[in-house]
Amino acid sequence: MSFQQQKILLTGLPGSGKHRIKQLLQSQFDLTEETVFVDSDQNTDFNFEQAWCVIDVRSVLNPEQDTLAESHLKCLLSKVNGVVFNFMEAADLDTQSFWNKWVRQQSAKLPIVRVLNQRFPTTWQGFELNKQIRPAQFQKADFQLKQLQTHEFKVNTVYLDHLLMGLDNSKQNLGMQILRVQAVIDTFEYENLVAVEGTPHRWDTYAADSNQQSGWVKIQGIDLDQAWLQEIIQASLLRP
Repeated sequence: MSFQQQKILLTGLPGSGKHRIKQLLQSQFDLTEETVFVDSDQNTDFNFEQAWCVIDVRSVLNPEQDTLAESHLKCLLSKVNGVVFNFMEAADLDTQSFWNKWVRQQSAKLPIVRVLNQRFPTTWQGFELNKQIRPAQFQKADFQLKQLQTHEFKVNTVYLDHLLMGLDNSKQNLGMQILRVQAVIDTFEYENLVAVEGTPHRWDTYAADSNQQSGWVKIQGIDLDQAWLQEIIQASLLRP
């Protein structure tokens, strides 16, 4: 049975690009909406034959700051059939080497496929069924971070540097477990709208589509201090 005929669960850390991989599987291999789904989808169907872990390989893990992310990834690798290295075109050789070594430390035999420029290798035929997945033995919590909190904030024009610095300091100096940040905002630094994507081990900003709804920041993590996050948001609105 080919993987095109099987239901596939895509799992991984928040922001690893699982929905991008889902769209790619649908376009490159003609998978349907009913045969590939993401662990964070609200109506996730846990009747599946394969589970794949998607890893954003653009940045390495920090062993001192990313303990939760690393622990969750280790747990996922013990459950999945294979690993998808995402964003390979943006990863330097040292970073690629880090992830190759890290995955091999967790499992010497777990297969890896590399997605380059939003394409799977043309000759790739899918992962072999190296382990039998029995969905009845799993719950959503087995693939998702437990007690993931979401806080959303409405904002006007912000100082982007102040916002990112405040969130990053909260992670590095206060140990706040911020795992995902998404935003589309007006900033004092740029004329165009700015989109923010924060994941457990990197920050990315880029020009947002002018048609996107703006003025919002969404922060996800574990045991977050909402009052403290509100202070960071408020501080980023003020002129120095």
